[in-house]
Amino acid sequence: MYRLILQRLASIVGILLVVTIGTFVLIKLSPIDPVSMKYNLLGATPDPVVVAQIREQLGLNDPWWQQYLRWLGQIVQGDFGESILYALPVATILGGALPNTLGLVSLALVIGIVVTVPLGILAAKYQDSWVDHGIRLVTFLALAIPGFWVGLLLLYLFGVKLQLVSVTNTKGFAAYILPAVTLALWICGLYIRRLRNAILEVSRQPFVQGARALGLPEWLVYTRYIFPHVGLMLLPMMGVTMGAMLGGSAVIEMVFAIKGFGYMMVQGIMARDYVLMQGYIIWITMVFIVINIIIDVLSIWLNPKRRAAIKGGSYE
Repeated sequence: MYRLILQRLASIVGILLVVTIGTFVLIKLSPIDPVSMKYNLLGATPDPVVVAQIREQLGLNDPWWQQYLRWLGQIVQGDFGESILYALPVATILGGALPNTLGLVSLALVIGIVVTVPLGILAAKYQDSWVDHGIRLVTFLALAIPGFWVGLLLLYLFGVKLQLVSVTNTKGFAAYILPAVTLALWICGLYIRRLRNAILEVSRQPFVQGARALGLPEWLVYTRYIFPHVGLMLLPMMGVTMGAMLGGSAVIEMVFAIKGFGYMMVQGIMARDYVLMQGYIIWITMVFIVINIIIDVLSIWLNPKRRAAIKGGSYE
């Protein structure tokens, strides 16, 4: 187990190295002059002589490989540079935005699980009935309808018409309810059908049929035999989904003005703040990798077969 964790941690170095190279090259290929952009954000006309002096001081006239190595050395030390837009360290900006995104994603996951589990069970229990077809239609619509449209509709309905929530409040638990529901709708659409199919697949296994033949209550069959195996089947996908939600919640955060990871990234793109964009890509990559390592370790810890394979040296 520990050797596997060390292998996963070692792979982070290679992945981050590739990501930093790709990010640096793409940013450098863009026609962005960070010095001129900073003047434009301040509403001032840049003096070409002053711009040239600042570029020389910042080392922007050095060869690309020197700039990359200097930037990489700063990242290793935890210095992601200073944002052109906010004039603050990127680590400070993203560190302040991360709790907002984590709170949104966590609440959306809770809502999604509360809705997904009973609907998935119903769809599997009444397979091919009108209940099953109705639930599958709902999941299709949940994936087909754009998230920003759902968010705007919820804001108009509950904020403007019913006035149950404030459309200007962006702080506190109440501010996260509507965006979390919007994000949870996508989770439900993604997982209800997969949960249904996983339950049906596990239910056909001999150990489940044997448990039912013994006359065990249905709730006991589900909790002791079906859910543990279904959880192991869906766990790897949950890691990918969690990372995708952290990186893909930008639209929801923009609609509801939640200053999370995605919101800051969009602001950086609009302002051509390449320092903030570079930092965001590195941060979201690290978060994504850590989440998937945790999911991988959990799947091994919860799966006796994988644990035995690792102890026997047959795990690849």
